[in-house]
Amino acid sequence: MKFVFLCDANYLKGDLVNFVNNFPTNHELVTMTSDDLLQSKSIFEGTFAILAERSTWQKNFSLFRYFGLLPLLEVLPLGIVSRSRKSEPLKGRSQNRNQEIYFNPSASAEELYLQIDKFVAAPPAGFSYPRGNAKA
Repeated sequence: MKFVFLCDANYLKGDLVNFVNNFPTNHELVTMTSDDLLQSKSIFEGTFAILAERSTWQKNFSLFRYFGLLPLLEVLPLGIVSRSRKSEPLKGRSQNRNQEIYFNPSASAEELYLQIDKFVAAPPAGFSYPRGNAKA
């Protein structure tokens, strides 16, 4: 299965590099920055799910909405890569607050393998992002 890891370059260090290096080899992980996504306005063909680094998602969600990328993002399961489960919800997903699947970037290769297999077996349900009130 192909996964896209949405992570800006300035966050891709330390345990997030370990996350990329420890990702199970029976799946493909492609790293994409928010700039790449905004410029291409597409996700790689055959992608099973998006794994988003929390700060990258929080910082760029409004841009994704502004440039019309939400329909693209809501058809794929979303997993969050975060050092901790923060109490505030992810932008655009507040009603889905306790249903997010989190991946710890400092997990060992074995732990990550088990988490990814569990994610593949039972991906989170689809989600429709609120669009707000558009004025004609």
